[in-house]
Amino acid sequence: MQYFTKAFFDEVASRLNADPEWGKKAAAITAKIVLTSTDQNASFLVDIQGGKVAVQQVAPDVPADFKFEGTYDAWMQLGKGERDFQGLVLGGKIRFRGSMPKVMALMGPLGRITQLAQQVPKEF
Repeated sequence: MQYFTKAFFDEVASRLNADPEWGKKAAAITAKIVLTSTDQNASFLVDIQGGKVAVQQVAPDVPADFKFEGTYDAWMQLGKGERDFQGLVLGGKIRFRGSMPKVMALMGPLGRITQLAQQVPKEF
């Protein structure tokens, strides 16, 4: 399956929804997160409602609580496990928009999303 596509994010969402660890950590979370690959014109809304995850392909300017934008290369480094999310954001490879204190409170659950996404078999 190709990385950073609707099929890829659907698989990540289905793994999260079936994951007991995610269910415990994310039960109280309601957030809309848009992930954008700027050079591929691909944006996906990860919609978390009470821990349940749904994904849809959207325009990059759709309203969301948090937005992460980067090149496909930056997302690929994350997907391969070569760099972590925080390092990519702090290093300026992925731009973040939204409330920094709110997103910091979500770093644990967001880390779980990244872990599961890295386990999905994919092609770059």
